[in-house]
Amino acid sequence: MKNFILRTLLFLSPFLIIEISQGFLPIYAFTHKFYESPLYKSTVVPHNYPIYANQKGKMTGFGDLCFNTKYEIPKDESYITDELGFRNDRFIKNPDILIIGDSYTMGATLSQSQLLANQIMKNSDYKYSVYGMAPTDFSALDKMLKLNIIQKPKYIIYERVERGVIPKIERFDNSFLNKLKYQYNNLWALGDTNVFLDKIFRAYINNFAKAKITKSRGTGTQSKVEEKLFFYDTKHLKPSDEWMHINIKSLESYKKYCDSIGSKFLYLPMPNKETVYFEKIPVNTQPDYLFKLGKILNQNNISYYPTIEFYNNFRKKDNRMLYQYDDSHWNALACELISKEIIKTLKNDNR
Repeated sequence: MKNFILRTLLFLSPFLIIEISQGFLPIYAFTHKFYESPLYKSTVVPHNYPIYANQKGKMTGFGDLCFNTKYEIPKDESYITDELGFRNDRFIKNPDILIIGDSYTMGATLSQSQLLANQIMKNSDYKYSVYGMAPTDFSALDKMLKLNIIQKPKYIIYERVERGVIPKIERFDNSFLNKLKYQYNNLWALGDTNVFLDKIFRAYINNFAKAKITKSRGTGTQSKVEEKLFFYDTKHLKPSDEWMHINIKSLESYKKYCDSIGSKFLYLPMPNKETVYFEKIPVNTQPDYLFKLGKILNQNNISYYPTIEFYNNFRKKDNRMLYQYDDSHWNALACELISKEIIKTLKNDNR
């Protein structure tokens, strides 16, 4: 029996060494863009937030839609994650503006200085302190407020891409056991222990090897009008009314939540690339989900920024791209423009 165990260990040792070695490599060693690099994948490694904390570095990223093809475009994706794991230069406990969002707020395809939170601070001459939490939702905010991790901000901006489902708030039970669990998970963050273990368990090296063998590449849809332009989804451009109803109910609950804690709520919808550049797919008419949504939000007195209207007006006078050619996300120009629009919107508020 002992000989069998020994032979088995000797046989497996090269594979174990390869898997364990992942823990010592940079977080982006086997990924083609930053967005994938710091996200926890293992369900057994204790952590409180979705992203690796206290990370800093530089990498060259490529868009999702046509990587490993002649159309891929290299991008500087320098990055910093704070003590909680969110992509900020530093943790801000008492921000003026809190942005809760998805990969747009996290800055997929953007460098650290180009993030929405950083752009708002810079373009307001640092009048506002801004903290970005992404990818996450209102449930994380409720948890953080109840645990006194963060203090309520003056403004809460909720950003979500058009195709994204807006989830319901899951209220945090601020019990002794849940507080204890939070502290227990924090212990695993000491010395980046949970990061080290997750890098091993997520087995990215296996996926990387498989991708090389199968010659994996981006599966975006190429524009029939502009060769170097790629889209994520050109088949599902009209969400159902039921889906819209679910999203509106969630936004209503977010507005109600912000009112209850004395914060001003602003919804920031991010149009799909296919909605903005519909004529380059091409399709005959622009998808109208965001226009319909905006009308209902106005009727319900829920503040939102009409991003699609701004993009449409911008395109009438300026032909610069607002999205990455090889990715579904916005580029630095769009992020900067929207940051300035948010500042204008807040200036009209009496707070």
